[in-house]
Amino acid sequence: MKSMLFFSMIILLLSCSSTQTVSNKIETGNYSEAFDISVAELKKDKNKNSIKKHIPLLKEAYRKAADSDIEEIKQLEKLKTTESLKRIYGNYLNLDIRQDEVRALLPLSYEGKNIEFKFSDYTSKIAQSKKNYADHLYNSALKDLSGSQLEARNAHKYLEDLIYIDPVYKNNLNELLQKAKTKGSSHVLTTLKNNINTISNDSLNDLNTINASNFNNPWVIYHNKKDSKIKYDYEVVITLDKLSFEPEKTIQETVPQEAKVQDGWQYQLDSNGNVMKDDKGNDIKVPKYSTVKAEVVLFQQNKSSKIDGKILIKDSNNNKTITESSEFGEAKFQHLYGKYRGDQRAIDQKYYEALKSKAIPYPKDFEFIKYSLLNFKQKINSLLEKQQF
Repeated sequence: MKSMLFFSMIILLLSCSSTQTVSNKIETGNYSEAFDISVAELKKDKNKNSIKKHIPLLKEAYRKAADSDIEEIKQLEKLKTTESLKRIYGNYLNLDIRQDEVRALLPLSYEGKNIEFKFSDYTSKIAQSKKNYADHLYNSALKDLSGSQLEARNAHKYLEDLIYIDPVYKNNLNELLQKAKTKGSSHVLTTLKNNINTISNDSLNDLNTINASNFNNPWVIYHNKKDSKIKYDYEVVITLDKLSFEPEKTIQETVPQEAKVQDGWQYQLDSNGNVMKDDKGNDIKVPKYSTVKAEVVLFQQNKSSKIDGKILIKDSNNNKTITESSEFGEAKFQHLYGKYRGDQRAIDQKYYEALKSKAIPYPKDFEFIKYSLLNFKQKINSLLEKQQF
């Protein structure tokens, strides 16, 4: 009985807590938040006495939120800006959505009385405010499309917002969006110069193919083939000058091992040489230790390759160099294996993995070239990511 009473008290406290929160929200002018909390509580069980206390609070929050939205609309209508038109449309949507949420809860009664809510038809207001906002976005986009590169980026944002609220506003929206993307972007031409005869050009196709999605700047478009119709803002020249190999080499190291290990047992003797006894009269035995030795021979297989080159970034508008950097790409192969002689018990556990391994074939030269080029590509990407194109 006590546990049931305790549980009931918790429910009551939680209910009081939520109604107090709503009251505080209303007092501080956060009517929409107060409305949302009461709706969420009433959806749980609108007929439960502890939750019914939200009904008058819901009505008050509903009325004050509507009054606040309508008053804000009146003030915003004087501004005629992109943000004000967006908020007007959003406010009318909020007014309509709140009505739908209340209708879904009806009927509502409190202290034996049916609670009435006032509803309005916002259909025409929503349609008109949406049109006003859409017209503004479209006209602003057209205006900025005829301006500078930065203005074209603004046009792209206007068109994205327009497509979000009304994708069928005009049938040329996607075409305009692509035009804004093209005009607002910096176009970067990447050129590759291969001075290494032993590397075929076919294996270099990926090196100057730059994926813009790898970077944070969405306003850069990379081209690896020149198009006479495009005016390039920047040029990236990648030059490969030299390929070198560190030949196959195995380094050998011998590591002596020694350890003290238990090697059986022996009787414990007293000072007179007699076998000692425990409390129960049994002979006392103690571990016997001995020193064991071994020798671990480690073999490390090594081979590497390196491609040296340069990365040059130029401003195509004035043909001035922005950045020139000497870079290299490398690939390294290392493999460790080992053998041992002597007593295995003397070997440190850290050598076990090597002792389980065996010598393996060295990778072919073309594999080293492949991974050296991949490493060089990473250096290119790292450098380009830092550029403010």
